Amino acid sequence: MSDSRQNQPPRWPYYALAVICCITLVALFCVLTSAPDKKNIEPMAEMRAPVSAASLPYEERLDAPMEEGVKRIDYAILRALQDAKVSTSDIELIAIEQQRFGDETFHFQQLRINSKYNADELVTPIATALVQWSDKANLTKLSGTMYRVTFNDVETHLLKFNQTDGTVDPNKIPATLDIGGHLTIVIDDLGESISAAHSLASLDYPVTFAIWPRSSYAKEIADVASAFSREIIIHQPMEPMSADAKPGPGAVYVDMTSEDIRATLRANFKLIPGAVGLNNHMGSKFTQNREAVREVALEAKESGFFVLDSMTHAKSVFFNEAKRQGLIAFRRNVFIDNVKEVQSTLHQLKKAERIALAKGTAIAIGHPYPTTLLALQEWEKQRNGRVAVVKLSELLDF
Repeated sequence: MSDSRQNQPPRWPYYALAVICCITLVALFCVLTSAPDKKNIEPMAEMRAPVSAASLPYEERLDAPMEEGVKRIDYAILRALQDAKVSTSDIELIAIEQQRFGDETFHFQQLRINSKYNADELVTPIATALVQWSDKANLTKLSGTMYRVTFNDVETHLLKFNQTDGTVDPNKIPATLDIGGHLTIVIDDLGESISAAHSLASLDYPVTFAIWPRSSYAKEIADVASAFSREIIIHQPMEPMSADAKPGPGAVYVDMTSEDIRATLRANFKLIPGAVGLNNHMGSKFTQNREAVREVALEAKESGFFVLDSMTHAKSVFFNEAKRQGLIAFRRNVFIDNVKEVQSTLHQLKKAERIALAKGTAIAIGHPYPTTLLALQEWEKQRNGRVAVVKLSELLDF
């Protein structure tokens, strides 16, 4: 009888495959058991990893309908006058006054428009632009040369039209350049563009650098600021109202424990060499929570920092709580680039100038948008010589 094993396939490949599988499993076990516990990883090394594009913070919509409406009206007026060939230098912000509407504050403005055109020739394009940019704005005639703009039936702008023959009015030339106000410009969201940092540092006036602590180039941009003697603050991400807005890595949230909030802040503070203060990135929800901002204030106090409340919500208590805890604290007056357009940004800078002249000091916040950088460079040539641009920490001296 023949041996049936002669017709069976050889078994050695199965043995070889089994040995390979065993070796693979042993190797995998060794790798897993020898890998460091994530809890024991040095947190600094983890946080300095490059930030992916998907995790970058985004701006939240300013939760201030009145302020947003005023800025839209500003832009509509400027756009209409620009299209009518009225020079920016002929649009004068002659007065500004902070007013309150509900929980919000906004800036009522008086504008004088000097041009070869009469009021009737300019009112039509302004009215058209207002309809395009704000369905809640209305333009009302008060006299042959004066018009009022309202938003939600609240007066926001008074327009005075002055028809000229093109000659320079000697009364418009300032008789003196004595300093009448002090202005600080803070640029938020720095950390992802070294070239933007260099552009800001090279301006002939100081701007304060607000740097995301866990951004890709946080330390490098801090080094640029230090090299040019620019003041540095930490742009601390905080929880916004909208779940769709992403504050980014290193953010603090109202449901975190006090210990977690402070540990997150301490880790962030270590990432920005030379920082002397902090302000909030987003934070419309977080800055309304007194217990949460108290932890931020206490940790900032231990580091010797001052605090700037960016006022991303009208009901923010960040400034008041920081003052209550004995910190030096400031709050923002103007966002200069809600509308990403050069002429609009220039107008907001002039608004900040006027506030500084009226109140003695003012704080304006912008972002490293290309249009903002262009506006800041243009403002160098035309800014009011009676307004000194100073570091944020210097405002207390005035």
